[in-house]
Amino acid sequence: FVRVDVERIQHPRPAHAPLELELRAMPRRRKSEIARGGGREPSQPDQAPAVATEERGEGLPRGRWEIRPSASSSECRVIVLQITDVYTLEHLASFKTLVEETRKGAGAGTRVVSMLTGDFLSPYLLSSVDRGQGMMDALNGIPLDYLTWGNHEADIEHRTVCRHVREFEGTWINSNMLDHEAMADQVEYDVIELEAGDGTQKRRVGLCAVLSDDPGLYSHFKGGPFGGATITDPWEALEKYRGVLAGEEGCDLVLPLQHTYVPDDHKTCDRFDFPVLLSGHDHHRVDQVVNGTRLLKPGMNGVCATVLEISWTEASQKRPFIEARFVRCKDWEPEPDLEEQNERAYDALLPLKNTELARVPPAFRPLSSGNSRGSVCTMGTYICSLLKSALNAKRRQRDHSVDAVLLMGGNIRGNVDEYPIDSFFSLEALEAEVKADEVVGIVPMPGWLLTEGVKATHSGDPIPGWMQYDQEVVEDGESGEVTHLNGEAIEPDRVYRVATKVSDLANGQCPQWTRYYTDNKDLLPPKGAYVNVQTELMSYFARNLWRKIWDALTERVGRQCGGASGCNPEERLNALDADGDGSVSIDEIQAALRDLLGYSVDDREQSLARFVHTYADTSGDGAVTLKDFEIFCEEMDAVYKQDEWRLAFSRPSFSGRK
Repeated sequence: FVRVDVERIQHPRPAHAPLELELRAMPRRRKSEIARGGGREPSQPDQAPAVATEERGEGLPRGRWEIRPSASSSECRVIVLQITDVYTLEHLASFKTLVEETRKGAGAGTRVVSMLTGDFLSPYLLSSVDRGQGMMDALNGIPLDYLTWGNHEADIEHRTVCRHVREFEGTWINSNMLDHEAMADQVEYDVIELEAGDGTQKRRVGLCAVLSDDPGLYSHFKGGPFGGATITDPWEALEKYRGVLAGEEGCDLVLPLQHTYVPDDHKTCDRFDFPVLLSGHDHHRVDQVVNGTRLLKPGMNGVCATVLEISWTEASQKRPFIEARFVRCKDWEPEPDLEEQNERAYDALLPLKNTELARVPPAFRPLSSGNSRGSVCTMGTYICSLLKSALNAKRRQRDHSVDAVLLMGGNIRGNVDEYPIDSFFSLEALEAEVKADEVVGIVPMPGWLLTEGVKATHSGDPIPGWMQYDQEVVEDGESGEVTHLNGEAIEPDRVYRVATKVSDLANGQCPQWTRYYTDNKDLLPPKGAYVNVQTELMSYFARNLWRKIWDALTERVGRQCGGASGCNPEERLNALDADGDGSVSIDEIQAALRDLLGYSVDDREQSLARFVHTYADTSGDGAVTLKDFEIFCEEMDAVYKQDEWRLAFSRPSFSGRK
């Protein structure tokens, strides 16, 4: 098993040089007004390519890449088209065209495979509603050949993830989480078989895929991520499957796929003699040669794709030619059918755009985000309070548990002096005030540091770092000191769990925080444990759709949970169960959204109804039955009391109707 010569990597054959072509004019696409992004912004700039190419800016080669003809009829070649860390459907129809056109031009002796190396189910706005269904439909619509795990796939409820695994039409490779519940629908490795057009040689390329086992990425999951599956050491798995693929399977080359940060990628390059490594997890583009291994990461969201060519021109050749570049997916016209399908997927968000996500309690009125960089504004306090509630909400698979939420004023972006006094908090307002890719992490913060930090940012002229905080943080107006937290006097030496934008801790806006967290970097959470603010809030709000249906049923059946007359779960079930089969279907949820709540719904797209159905299915058996209604009857009164100030929809008055 031979390492590819670095000299060969740095100087590809002239015959493979890219063609210089005009970029295609792109047609104007219909776009809904719903935000489509997600994830977090790259924390580092894109890196220059390891191999010199003519560039057109942003580190990308000039012209639209075109597949070269085979060097000869005896050539064996595989072309790998890779995307990673995709939190939007926006570029997938163009990626499909790239895949299709590459296959059409491949010719005999060339295989073309497509892959996504982790992070595609979360975190982004659409997945907070459809639990990744739109993404999986799009990947099957390409159709994508290979998927591998990313850490954010653990964010979605485990049984939903298992369903996605079973319904994926390609091959899901998993080399270091072998006790995963849906392992029967995954493979530990795979082999791509190649044969020259003239039949003079055959080659085998082995694939294995590992996920980061960094415990910091998963510390907030109760019972562990992925339903308690064991994520084993990535390098032990790579050692194992390199042996299996190069030995038992007789592969000519082993191509590792990783979802790890660059330092861990370098660890692989130093430990092994892989000619090339495809990875994800970092959101910026990376093209490096490390200890003779070409490391490639195309960056996030399918904006760019890796084009990796591995070829042997004749049977006697021992070392393969390795060539790679990044291409911009939008240089290919989007495939119309998949583009339209993806547009319909986003329609699941349209019913939420101008509807009420949360009532604005009197304490926050008039709602204002004006001068958020020079004062504590009501919008800042409201968003921090909502985010705190969302993080502290009881969930089956995770426990964040925070004491406070602090956000710098620059993160409250609407600059609206005063919203109408009777307005509600809508998705439109959420998008205006908080960027789609804004993320927070949970950090330990001593009480004295919290107090000093808030006081420092509130001293002097307005700055982007002027601190906003949740309603349970009490600041003395004269001294500027934080005196109370959650109804109790703040304790200087107590360590509190604070949700905040981690990058703001060391940006110099608050000198005390910058010094402390620069000296104590080990206290900062890994980027993979960050929480997307929009997604977190949308998950919290979307659960209230079921509560709104419940409220509408209360009016219809005349029975209020906790009331003397009882909740009457059977009558509630019957009110929704149109076909009388004893369970509420997704179609019946869709009808309830339309008829009970007055939502405008498109029966071609049921992602929103599917999410509500998933939430209502407390037992996780795929059906919403009397048992689920009985559980909600028991819990709903306590839920109202727990969420008294922040309910997305006010509790209905009891009419006493029979």
